Amino acid sequence: MDKVTAVLPCRKGSTRLGFDKQLSNFAGTTLLDIKVNQLLNAKHIDNIILSTDDYNIFNRYNNKKIKVFERDPNLLNCNDANSLVDVCLQHVNKGNVLMTFCTNPFFSDYDLAIEKYYKEDCDSLLTARKVGSFIIDEENKIVNCDRKKEKWPRTQDLPSWFELDSCIEPIMSIDLMRSLHDRIGHRPYLYITDAIQSIDIDYKKEWDLAEKLWKALN
Repeated sequence: MDKVTAVLPCRKGSTRLGFDKQLSNFAGTTLLDIKVNQLLNAKHIDNIILSTDDYNIFNRYNNKKIKVFERDPNLLNCNDANSLVDVCLQHVNKGNVLMTFCTNPFFSDYDLAIEKYYKEDCDSLLTARKVGSFIIDEENKIVNCDRKKEKWPRTQDLPSWFELDSCIEPIMSIDLMRSLHDRIGHRPYLYITDAIQSIDIDYKKEWDLAEKLWKALN
């Protein structure tokens, strides 16, 4: 296996939560500590890079696999989600990159995902959860079935649609990421997550619910 470097973006604060989502108390720990420990436990991850503007993180961990870098200030104020590609390119020069986020505390299948990435005929891997219900667009049209054939098919008979959940986004070679300037390749493989693994904490109600679930499961 080629070298795998995990990149964990750690921008200070949160525009949607209204407080520091990374280092605030979360069920007696922090989202950042949870994610760093999960990455440290992954045997296929060679290095872990924390890209941050938060100086409370710089000396937080004493492990040779972890390197903390100050994020380019030009990327901190960029609202383009594709700027995360530039974060990876800033810190990784060779091998494969795995980008993940501390707001997905219930996902820890990094070794299994990396093994799938090498096993499958793919050039990138992203996590996703299967959508098993009807999807309606802003024009009030159901878009994931042909209602001319059958107005209300059984949900188990719906075509397979998937929602990317950002647990891993993506695993791919840094050379391909650089050439495409994208987080998905030409032949992506979707690593399917379940309802708990795919929980993503963006808002206060999600934080409160996730914290209760974390306490119940741990």
